[in-house]
Amino acid sequence: MKKSKTRIAAFIIMLFMGYLSYMRAQELDPYQFFPANVGDRWEYTQAGPNVTYTVIRDSTDMKDSSRFIFYYNPPLYYGADYRIDKNYNVFYLPQFHNLHEYKLDAQMGESWIVIVVDSNKWEESRVSGIYQSFVFGKLTTIKEIQYYQCWRRPDSLIDTTLINVQKLAYGFGLISKENYVLQPYLLRGCRINGITYGVVDIKEEPHTIPSELKLYQNYPNPFNPTTVIGYQLSVAGHVTLRIHDMLGREITTLINEEKQAGKYEVKFDGSGLASGIYFYQLITNKATKTMKMILQK
Repeated sequence: MKKSKTRIAAFIIMLFMGYLSYMRAQELDPYQFFPANVGDRWEYTQAGPNVTYTVIRDSTDMKDSSRFIFYYNPPLYYGADYRIDKNYNVFYLPQFHNLHEYKLDAQMGESWIVIVVDSNKWEESRVSGIYQSFVFGKLTTIKEIQYYQCWRRPDSLIDTTLINVQKLAYGFGLISKENYVLQPYLLRGCRINGITYGVVDIKEEPHTIPSELKLYQNYPNPFNPTTVIGYQLSVAGHVTLRIHDMLGREITTLINEEKQAGKYEVKFDGSGLASGIYFYQLITNKATKTMKMILQK
């Protein structure tokens, strides 16, 4: 009888601790489950060479305040690696696959569609656990997310197959990915906001200021309906970026403000425009540059 009461007490304590962990998760800033500051770096071990990611730059969509995160220069897949919107959603390869990888504010049991392949096949995710654990000696909150392949059979029943399980740690981002068959993908070290955790092969790159004014070709091009325009400034000053049609009429002004020297990107949405050739013009105190782009619907 005494052992039975001890087990019940232990079970109640476990439930209470789980509840406290869940309540703590409600108060956390969801964005910190996917930190993405310029200079942040992650190194992972897997079955093969180590994999390294470093945020080399980001940009903001002037239309909806989404952030685009870049790990490579020049960018792969015609654009950013991730887009993070103001509703805590994280999309992988937004200008290519646009997978809804994470819902950072999702709570226990909550699910969402990652991608729809067709009417009978899709992928979805579900938060399978929220709990406290140590990462590199620091107590933090873990969100465990299961990813499933789903398909509808001819008899309308739905079959699911577990693809992998990913764990996001508050303040660290992705710490593991595994499917219980292959060697897991594990975080061995990271550098977040200048603080290093674990083992990181840090090779500091000197901060260089661009030596000249450049206006880059938009990507993708042709586009439908959105594209990204990049430019770099060698000196600080007032910058104007405008869009014109074939007749030279101004369509819109994307940038009209003071900017520091550096590299920038801005998204242009041509949803309300007809197919055709358009021009984007960068105007600074030193020079004016113009390039052509094609909207193809």
